[in-house]
Amino acid sequence: MRLSCLSACLLSSALAAQALAPSPGPGWHGATLPMDFFAGNRARLLEKLKAMGPGTLAVVKSMPLQPRNGDGLHPYRQDSDFYYYTGLEEAESVALLDGDSAKPYTLLVRASDPRRERYDGARTGTEGAVKRFRADQAERFPAAEDTLRTAIQKARRVVLICNFDDPFRRKVLDWVYPLGADNGHGTFRRTLVDGRNLAGEMRLLKQPAEIAMLQAAVDASIEGHLAAMRGTRACANEGQVAGLFEGTVRGLGARFLGYDSIVGAGNQACTLHYNVNDQPLKPGSLLLMDAAAEVGYCTADITRTWPVNGTFSPEQRALYELVLKAQDAAIALCAPGRAHKEGYAAAMRILSDGLVDLGILKGDREELFKKGAHQAFSMHGISHWLGLDVHDTGDYGMAPGARGGARILEPGMVLTVEPGLYIPEGMEGVDPKWHGIGVRLEDDILVTPAGPKNLSERLPRKVEEVERLVQGVKARR
Repeated sequence: MRLSCLSACLLSSALAAQALAPSPGPGWHGATLPMDFFAGNRARLLEKLKAMGPGTLAVVKSMPLQPRNGDGLHPYRQDSDFYYYTGLEEAESVALLDGDSAKPYTLLVRASDPRRERYDGARTGTEGAVKRFRADQAERFPAAEDTLRTAIQKARRVVLICNFDDPFRRKVLDWVYPLGADNGHGTFRRTLVDGRNLAGEMRLLKQPAEIAMLQAAVDASIEGHLAAMRGTRACANEGQVAGLFEGTVRGLGARFLGYDSIVGAGNQACTLHYNVNDQPLKPGSLLLMDAAAEVGYCTADITRTWPVNGTFSPEQRALYELVLKAQDAAIALCAPGRAHKEGYAAAMRILSDGLVDLGILKGDREELFKKGAHQAFSMHGISHWLGLDVHDTGDYGMAPGARGGARILEPGMVLTVEPGLYIPEGMEGVDPKWHGIGVRLEDDILVTPAGPKNLSERLPRKVEEVERLVQGVKARR
C-alpha cells in the first residue's frame, strides 16, 4: 500500500525517534530526549568543573512558576539549561554537581503535597529523582535548603546556572559573599561564577539525539505550514490561519509552540514580531507566517510568505524572488570553515542590488550599499542558533552593532537563515505600488561536514510551488 506524504513523513520520523523516547505513536506525542543524553551532558559539565580546580560546585536552577493573571499560571515549561542537564520538567528544583565527589549529582526537589498533587499531578519526589532521573542522591525541600546552603558554603568556587529566578540568584549571592566577609583578603575566599555562557557553549554543538528531535519539530512545523497554506483561501481572518497551523502541530504531538505564532496579512507582515493575528485577510495581499512547533523541548523556526488568493502580483513576485535569491546565497554559506556573518553579507548585497534594479532604491549601487540604504527595507539580522530555544545559546563572536558574528561554523551547529524585505504603507520615497508588501523566508539549517543541510527543505519556497499549494492544485510528478 502506498503511503501518503504525511504518513510517510510520520513513519520516517517515528523510526528516527525510536532512540529518543518511548514510541511516539501517530506523530510525536510524548517524545523526549533519552536519559543517556542528559547523563552525558552532566558528565561533560563535571569534566569542566574539575578543570576549574578543586572545590568547584555547579548549581543549576529550574524555571520558576510564571503567574498569568489572578491565581492562574502560565503553562509550565522548564528552563532549557536545567532541562539540558537533568531532563526533569518539575518546578522548584535544583541540581548540584560536585566536581570532587564520587557521587557528584544531587537533585533537590519539591516536597510531597497530597492536596496539591490531586490538582496538579504527582511530584517526582526523592525516589523518582534517583530511579528515573539518575540522581546519586536526592532531598526534598524545605529540608533540602540546608543541604543547598551547606554545599555552597563548603565550595571554593560556585558555578551558578540560573536564567530567570532572581530571588534564588540573590540568595546564592548572599551565601557566597556573606555580609561583612572579606573576600580574597585573608578571612574569606570563595568565588561565584556565572555559568550560563559555559552551558551555552555546550549546547551550541548538537548531538545526534538533538538533531533527530529538531528534525521532528521541523517536520511537525512543515505539516502545520502546509495546512495553513492549503486552507488560507477558505479563511477570512489571520486568526483562522493561525488556528490551522496550531491545531495541526498540536495534533501531531507538539505540546508547546516554539514561540507565539506570527501570522500577518498585508501591512501587518511589515511588523517583524506582529502576533495579534486577528485582522481580516484582504484579497490580493500577502500573508507572512512565522510559526513553529516544539517537540521534545526542541523547536523549529520556519517562515513562509504566500498570496492570500493564491497568485502573486508582479510586485509581490519581484520582491519574493529577490528574498528567495538572497536566502539561497546565505544558505550556501552555512558550511564548516565559513564565518557566521558571511551569509548576512551575501544576502544584503543581493537585496541591495535588487532594490536598485527594481527602482526602489535610486542611485549608484556601490554607494547605496556602502551607506546601508537597504537597511530601511531589511532591518534585522538573518540568522541565529536554534535548539532548545528558538534563539538558542552560544557565542556568535559578534562585534557591537554587527548583524552577524565572526564565529566559524562547525558541523553540529543548527541555525536559521531568514532574510526579508518590508515596505509598509505610506513609506516615503517609494512608489505606492510596493506599499504594504512584507516578505520573509526562513529555513532551519544543519551544518554538516559536507555542507549545509536544509532540515525544512520539504516545505515549498519557489513561486510556482507556493501558488499551486495555496490554490489547491496538485504538483506534477
